[in-house]
Amino acid sequence: METQIGLELCTAGSAERISVNGTFALEPGMLIIQSPAFPMIEIKRSADYNAVFLRDTIENILPVISNALSTSSLPVITPYMSLTDEQQAHFLQSVSRIHEKEQLLRDITHPVQRKMLTTIISLLRQETLLEHAFLFSAQLIEQPQHLSRRRQVMLQFLVALNLDHRQHRAVQYYAEKQSLTPRHFADIIKQESSYTPMEWINMITVNQAKNLLRQPDMQVKDVAAQLGFPEQFTFRKYFKTHTGMSPTEYKESAW
Repeated sequence: METQIGLELCTAGSAERISVNGTFALEPGMLIIQSPAFPMIEIKRSADYNAVFLRDTIENILPVISNALSTSSLPVITPYMSLTDEQQAHFLQSVSRIHEKEQLLRDITHPVQRKMLTTIISLLRQETLLEHAFLFSAQLIEQPQHLSRRRQVMLQFLVALNLDHRQHRAVQYYAEKQSLTPRHFADIIKQESSYTPMEWINMITVNQAKNLLRQPDMQVKDVAAQLGFPEQFTFRKYFKTHTGMSPTEYKESAW
């Protein structure tokens, strides 16, 4: 499962999410960064929630913004902002243009033409992502902040968790990555975020499971496999423990 970064523009309804900056309400016109560097968890969403997404694999975009995504120098910005009507229209137009070319690509069989159009699509996607990353970057100038060592531990934990939660769901793994004892590590995370490391691990895993279950073509067994559970039964038990309903019940309620 490839790690992706991207943008999400809310176009209807509302949702509530938690980020390292605290809880915030997501409303129409708000643009959100989707990246391991800016982890967030959805608490709830309205039935009419709708959004437009633009994503790319981290391998494609990382060379251009490697400094911004470095875990040793994480940018201190708010990963969501409200767009003007003009900015929203520009984003939607850019995404629509990319989708049109992706549709065109499906009908092209000549390998040279396919390669050229694939490159064009990739460049358009990167351009749009970087254009809007530039809007967020203004916060780095307007709100310069110094990261304490404890805050760095917290942010690096969330980045690692977003990248590794499919393979690692033990607190000790994340503590060792930062050369800390599990107890000291847990104390830092709790004080910095009001949540324990295990609570973060469970929230991220359940949130990802919900996102996958909302996809019509994803079966429960596929979700279990993508999240690294050894078998479907283990995933069902885990999901029900943390949500109060089975994955199948959640999937049916989402549609």
